[in-house]
Amino acid sequence: MEHGPTCHSKLAAALAMSAALGLSSPALAADINGFLRDKGHGDAAVSYTWESYDEFWMGETKVSTDAAGLGKDIKTRSLSVWYAYGLTDRITFVANLPFVKAEGDASAGLEQEGLQDLTLLGKYRLASFGSKAKSSFVGGLGLRTIASNYQANLPVDIGDGTADWLFRLVYQLEYRGFYVSQQVGFDLRSGDAPDGYPLFTEVGFTWGPVTYTGFYSRLTTQGGTDIGDPGFTFPGNKEEYERGGAKVFGRINDHLGLTAAAYKTFSGRNTGDSSGFSGGIDVRF
Repeated sequence: MEHGPTCHSKLAAALAMSAALGLSSPALAADINGFLRDKGHGDAAVSYTWESYDEFWMGETKVSTDAAGLGKDIKTRSLSVWYAYGLTDRITFVANLPFVKAEGDASAGLEQEGLQDLTLLGKYRLASFGSKAKSSFVGGLGLRTIASNYQANLPVDIGDGTADWLFRLVYQLEYRGFYVSQQVGFDLRSGDAPDGYPLFTEVGFTWGPVTYTGFYSRLTTQGGTDIGDPGFTFPGNKEEYERGGAKVFGRINDHLGLTAAAYKTFSGRNTGDSSGFSGGIDVRF
């Protein structure tokens, strides 16, 4: 497998869409794989995400949004700007900022839009070994904080309104056009929000100018309340989920690519049974 700039232009740009999925859920914007950018090179991406749900888990019980007085369904639209840059061959800086609009029953005032959370994260290659089959360990340290003065304690909102420290560790295996990446993480959250443990798995391969990726995301939390508990707050809920989906990145030339992605929620707690679609453009420099 190639490990120079040409390989990274094919494979690493697929990382861009990881930050574009499920932007109403802060954890997903910080899920990473093990690809780094070469020193002085990077990617900038703009993507649009559409997601919705008409059922959600109230604790562990699934109820319809209509029965809960939230409207026929909850829709979220997100426009995200994503950036990655190689500070050195071992260190990559990543940033993500989405503008989000969430809406339920308009007659009840269940609408909110604005800049959500800014995510800043550094990725560092801790170790790598192997020639034909390359293994690497990558560590990540970052910060996620609110980017506008939005209200967080609402049944329909755009984020949790917290400032969080993000810790990530990734193992990645690359062989020819194939790769598999496994992230484990810890989110040290502020305010009422319980600390979280995000897992993120990617499996992908490149065929010609196209990279195909499947992914699985799981969030578990430490403590927290259920919707409806005495004195509960929405940021303080024990939000958990399992989601999976697929991504496609097509390289038009050495500097330009197009991305598309879709995901589905399999199970959850205090979160929406949502599905979503994304599309975007990635520019390599």
